[in-house]
Amino acid sequence: MTELTPEQLQALARARAGVQTKQLQNPTPQLPSGRHLTYEEGLAALKTEGLYGQALTGLSGVVDGIPIAGPYLLEGVKKAAAHLRPLIHGGAYEDQLRVVNARDREAKIAHPNVNTIGQVAGAVGGTIPAVVAAPELFGAGGGSMVARSLVSGLTGSGIGAADAHVRSAGDPEKTRRGAIEGGLLGLAGPLAGEVIGAGVKASAQGAKALTRALLGEEVASKPARDILADLTRDARNWLAKNVSDADKLAANRDRFDKLGSEAMPADVSPEWRGAAKSGAVRESTRNKVVGPLNERGSLAGSRLKSDFETSLGPDPVPSMIDSDLKASQAQVNSQYRPAVVEQPPYDFTPIAEHLDRLIPYRRGSEQTDLLNVRNMLNDFGKDTVSSDSAIAYETRRAIDRILTTAKDPEVIETLGGVRGMIDERLARSAPGVKELDAQFGELGRQREGLLQGQSVLADGPRAMRPAELQEKLVAGAEPQGMLIGPSAESTRIRQGALGEIYRAAGTEGGDINALLKIIRGKGDWNGEKLGMMFGPEKADASLNALDREALFANTKNGVTGAADTAGEAGFEQYLGKVSKPQEVPTEKSWTDLGLTTARRLARSFLEANASAHAARVADEVAPLSVLRGEQRDALMEALMRLGRDHIVDQQRMALINAFVQGGGRAAYPLLSNEKNK
Repeated sequence: MTELTPEQLQALARARAGVQTKQLQNPTPQLPSGRHLTYEEGLAALKTEGLYGQALTGLSGVVDGIPIAGPYLLEGVKKAAAHLRPLIHGGAYEDQLRVVNARDREAKIAHPNVNTIGQVAGAVGGTIPAVVAAPELFGAGGGSMVARSLVSGLTGSGIGAADAHVRSAGDPEKTRRGAIEGGLLGLAGPLAGEVIGAGVKASAQGAKALTRALLGEEVASKPARDILADLTRDARNWLAKNVSDADKLAANRDRFDKLGSEAMPADVSPEWRGAAKSGAVRESTRNKVVGPLNERGSLAGSRLKSDFETSLGPDPVPSMIDSDLKASQAQVNSQYRPAVVEQPPYDFTPIAEHLDRLIPYRRGSEQTDLLNVRNMLNDFGKDTVSSDSAIAYETRRAIDRILTTAKDPEVIETLGGVRGMIDERLARSAPGVKELDAQFGELGRQREGLLQGQSVLADGPRAMRPAELQEKLVAGAEPQGMLIGPSAESTRIRQGALGEIYRAAGTEGGDINALLKIIRGKGDWNGEKLGMMFGPEKADASLNALDREALFANTKNGVTGAADTAGEAGFEQYLGKVSKPQEVPTEKSWTDLGLTTARRLARSFLEANASAHAARVADEVAPLSVLRGEQRDALMEALMRLGRDHIVDQQRMALINAFVQGGGRAAYPLLSNEKNK
């Protein structure tokens, strides 16, 4: 842009004075409303001192006010208008360009205030995107107020210098003044944003309090003090940017509802886990982070026991059940002799004759066993077959003892047949024996089911298939012999399996991986078998409890291990940035402005308390990652508010900062006493 000569400036001043005098003598008439303009009124409106002139200079000011690029954009707009005018009015492009420039100058002289407002609006509007894109460079990031103001001041100085350089065609003096003005406005931007923003927030809170009072509500009924209220700006800034997103918080709350009151933020979010990890490696926060994790881990067995009691039932203690069953068998066994003594005589000769036919053709131990059984059927000391049911009963018992040690299949088959013949005749000679047999057999089935249940969840090559368990459960409910009603064998299978689950929880509660291997197993079989025994919902609830404790253990191990995801490493990286002074831009063009020394001083100042500040941020954020129960829920509520407030604050800060820096740069040189400097 060419510098005007003194003569040209005087001519412009006289023209401006003439226009103002004319405006005073012939003020612009008020345009009538409610109807179309007349032809004369339309011509008057199109003159530069009318509405057309106001719109022209306002639009020109908005475009020209954009920092650095404004003059280039305005020149482009003028050239575009000059290209269009020959199509409407005729004439050469150069002539129309002179007309466009002349009308622009006339409009600015006629409406200086409108032009100033337009330039301020353009400067603010042009600065807002830059503040939003790089808030740290404009003091809207983390750090202390002094640090942010210094960085903002240096950024503002750079923009001011560049803008003045463009508008003055490289004039060194004006470039220097632009750098100084921009730096001062940049220094004021963060402070203005804080002060004005705080004022706006205070006004809003005051309005709410007044509303409550007018509605008859007590001011003291306002919500309790926010759990995040005393945190530093950098701590709140990290929370707002990383863990206060509404969608993330909703997802975290869903996870908390499933995991229960013992769940921590570090369990459901890699960002929170990273914060806990950073706290665990620092002396000042190690106990605050690792302590709650260790405490929770030590109670894993107790929590699982409580969950199993709720979903599967109380601990049945298989050894105690087996002792009771064994005692019941002994009681039943004691009733046999009274049941067979003094019964009417019964003919057991067919059994003896059957043995007499078999014995001559058997050899070895089989012949010996058959011969012994044959002699047992005789009356004591005689060679005659006894008709006493008690003798037959005792012979059956002796056969049972032989069968418990017999290994030869033929012996077992032969003796089993003889026992069946004796059993058949005992049922006729002493009917009470079969009832006792049914009771004793049922108790034996229950003991066997209890033992089988303890290996139902066993893994390995001999693992029971779900189909095999289903068959056992069905068969185990069917009565045998003279028993009336379903058998309890299936119930004992469930109790045996449940007892094994409780045993594992008691002995392996501190090793969740071992517990998972015992109960869940490697594949899907154990899950199916648990569903068969206790129902799908109860089985899922118990397995979910195991998965929950596995997650808790994984959190504890992860916090003390190395970062393995970008999300977990994010907080440590953030602390690294906080612990270092913010980088001061070092563009070469600034060197000519004498800012090298200022940069060194600024960096030295920023380094003073950076490490201590980072430590405080870690001290504030890390313990939040391991909150549980009501404190955790209060944190989630506070984060919801923080997220909403952060968005509003960022928008408010960006607008205020842009208005101070952009608007200040545009308005300062347009003041009446700065026009000709």
